Amino acid sequence: MRRYDLETPAGRAAALDEAAPIVAKLKNLAVRHGVAVQLAGMLGIMDERFVVHRVSQIAHWQRDRGGRGRTDDHRPRRETPAIQAPVAPPGPALNLRSPAHRTERELLKLALQRPELVSPAFDAYGVDEFTAPPYAAVRQCVQDAGGATGAPADYLDAVRAAAPNDTVRALVTELAVETIFAKTVDEAYAGDQLVTVRLRAVDRRIRDVQGALARLGPNGDPEKVAAVQNELWVLTQYGQSLRNNGAAAL
Repeated sequence: MRRYDLETPAGRAAALDEAAPIVAKLKNLAVRHGVAVQLAGMLGIMDERFVVHRVSQIAHWQRDRGGRGRTDDHRPRRETPAIQAPVAPPGPALNLRSPAHRTERELLKLALQRPELVSPAFDAYGVDEFTAPPYAAVRQCVQDAGGATGAPADYLDAVRAAAPNDTVRALVTELAVETIFAKTVDEAYAGDQLVTVRLRAVDRRIRDVQGALARLGPNGDPEKVAAVQNELWVLTQYGQSLRNNGAAAL
């Protein structure tokens, strides 16, 4: 585990990939379950059941194959997609059944078609607040084009020109003409999309901070523990304010 950066989702996923097969080799079910729970805490993964299930799944796989261990050609498939960097690979697949992806798409359509409704709040949104890599790439294009606030007449041309490749450029064009799914496209609707995307980002960060706090443990450096606890408190308060006050809390 020391070979990975456990402060990042990708680092935790990679560490779990290496550690889980080791824990899965424990024969005693009670011991294996207990160590899997301990592993979740060491990694800072708050969903202990996910780690326990992952270890159990690999244990069954090892047993069915005579305990030979995993090979590159016979890896059990992950139940959750690997976290990717905010860039758009060629021909990216989007899960439009995902509520998060649908809302991110709506917000980007508003930013491209009705930038005045989401400005200036949208320009303060980080690329990492968009969980779908293609959408994160479009968000980066808007930023590189100068932002949505006070969009000039050639705004869309500037966003397209900022695209790193034809795939992203085509997505910008698609989002710029696709129908916005609202009977009334106004500030209230735009505010709902802004709040939903931001709130999901805050909730993700809260889970990350909770994981960092779990990794520090009861004997962690008091100053680090205090700093993490303070960040957790600030995030929790901000999230509650977003839920209570909507776009006014942005």
